[in-house]
Amino acid sequence: MCPTKETSHNSHAFWKSLSGIGGLFHEVAKDIIVTVQRAWASSLSIVQRFTYSIVIVLCATLLLYPLREVVGIEIIALLYLFPIGINATFWGLRAGLLSAILAFFALNFNFIPPYYTLYVHRTQDVIILVVFLVVAVFISQLVGRLRRSLRLAQAREAEAVCLFDFMVKLASLQSEQAILDVLVRQVQQAVHADRVSASLKLRLENKGATSTLSSELPLQEHPPTTKNPPDLCFSLQLSPPSEGEIQIWRPQKPFSETEKRFLQIFISQAGLALERLRLRHAEIQAKILAESDRLKASLLSSVSHELRTPLAAIKAAISSLNSPSVELDTDSRKELMAMIEEETDHLNLLVGNLLNMSRLEAGALTLERSWSRLEDIVRSATERTRVYSKDHQVVVQFPPGLPDLYVDYLLMEQVLINLINNSLKHSPAGSKVEIVVFPPETDQVRVEVRNQSPAIPPEYLERIFDKFFRLEQPQRVRGIGLGLAICKGIIEAHGGKIWAENRERGIAFVFTVPLQSNAVVSEVVQLKEGEL
Repeated sequence: MCPTKETSHNSHAFWKSLSGIGGLFHEVAKDIIVTVQRAWASSLSIVQRFTYSIVIVLCATLLLYPLREVVGIEIIALLYLFPIGINATFWGLRAGLLSAILAFFALNFNFIPPYYTLYVHRTQDVIILVVFLVVAVFISQLVGRLRRSLRLAQAREAEAVCLFDFMVKLASLQSEQAILDVLVRQVQQAVHADRVSASLKLRLENKGATSTLSSELPLQEHPPTTKNPPDLCFSLQLSPPSEGEIQIWRPQKPFSETEKRFLQIFISQAGLALERLRLRHAEIQAKILAESDRLKASLLSSVSHELRTPLAAIKAAISSLNSPSVELDTDSRKELMAMIEEETDHLNLLVGNLLNMSRLEAGALTLERSWSRLEDIVRSATERTRVYSKDHQVVVQFPPGLPDLYVDYLLMEQVLINLINNSLKHSPAGSKVEIVVFPPETDQVRVEVRNQSPAIPPEYLERIFDKFFRLEQPQRVRGIGLGLAICKGIIEAHGGKIWAENRERGIAFVFTVPLQSNAVVSEVVQLKEGEL
C-alpha cells in the first residue's frame, strides 16, 4: 500500500515535533527530578513500582482514547512519551522500560487500524511503532541515568556534609571518650545502623597501666546474654601500644562497598583525632616536665642562696666569738649571739617551709586536730616572730567570748607565723602590723593580718599564693615564695578560705576557719592541681 499525501504530511509533522521537544525534554527532566524526587522517593518494592507503572500507562491510554479520531497516530505516540518519562523519573529504569513496552502494545492495540489487534497493515504504521519503541527506550534509559546520577550526587553530597560535620566536631574534642561518643553517633546516623559499639584500650607507657574506654548506641541497660556477631567490624588505626575497635550491627540490609569505604574514612579520621590528642598530651607533658625542671633549677638556686646566707652569718659570728685574736666587749658578744639566734630561727623557718611544701605536694601532711584556743595560737605565733618584729609594732585584737576551734594547733600556728613574717618583711620599719580576730559569724571565724606594705597589683592578688611566685620589689626581700602557698594549703584543708586585699594603708591577709568539725573538707593537707 502506497502512502498518501496526508500521511506523508503527518509523518513530517511527527518528526519535526519529536526533534523539537527532544532537547527541551532533556532539560526539563532534570528539573522535574530535582523538585519532586525527595517527595516521591520511598522504599517501594519492585512489584509496587511495576504496578504503578502499569496503572500510569493504563490511565494515559484512557485519557488518549477519545483523541483517536481527532488527532493522528503521530501525536498519540508523542503523548505516550510523557507517562514513560514519568515512570522512569520516579520508579527507575526498569519501570520506564516496562512502561515503554506497555505503551508500544497499547498504541498498536488501540490506536493503529485494525483496532484491538496487533496486526499492522500500513508500512508507515510499522515505522511509527518501531521509532516509538526506540525513542521510548532511549528516553527511559536517559531519564534512568539522570535519576541514578542525581541519587549518586545526592549521596556524595550527604557523605561530604556528614564527613565535614564529623571533622568539625573532632577538632574541638579534648578527650578520648568524647571522640568515641561522637564516632559512634555519627556512624549510626550515617549508615542507619541498628547498633554501634566502640572500645578503646589506652596503655600508658610511663605508668604501665591500661585504661579502657567504650561507647555504644543505643544504650542498653540490660544487654542480652547472647549477642549476635557484628555485621561489620573495623580496627582503629592507632600507634601501639594503644588499640581500638568499632562494631556495627545492621542485619536487615547488607553493607555496600561504598558504605564500607565511607565508614573507613570515618574511622580513619577518628584515629587521626585520637593520635592528635595523644601527641597533644605528650606535648603538654613535655612542657610540664620542662617547666618542672626549670622550677627545680630555680628552687635549687634560690634555696642554696637562702640557706647559704644564714649559714655564712652564723659561721662568721661563731668564728668571731671563738677567735682569740679578736677582742670583743660584752655588747658586741650580745649582738653576735642575737644575730646567731635570728639567723638560726630564719634557717629553721626556711627548712620547715621546704619540708611542709614537700609534704603538701605528696599529700603526706595530715591534720592532727584538737580543741584549741585561737588566742593561744596567735600569741604563740607572735612570740615566735618577736625576733623579726623588733623594728615594728605588732598589735593583736580579740573579740570577747571567742569559742575554741577544732584545728591542728601547730599548722595553724605555722599559718600565722608565715603571714606575720611576710607582713614584717614587706612593711617599712616602724610600721604597725595588726592581727584582728572578728566575732564568729555564720559558723566561721575571720582573721585578718594587716600591714602597711605597698599595694599589690589586682592581677597578682591570687597569684601570690602560688608556689615560688614573688613580686618584683625595689629592694630584694629574703624568701623563696613558699610561705603563702603553704598557708593556702593548710587553710583549705581545714575547710576555710584565704585571700589578700588591698586596703587604704597597705594590704591585709584574710582567712576564715569553720567553727564546727563537720565542716572539714579534707583531713590531708594537699595542694590543688592548679598550684602545682
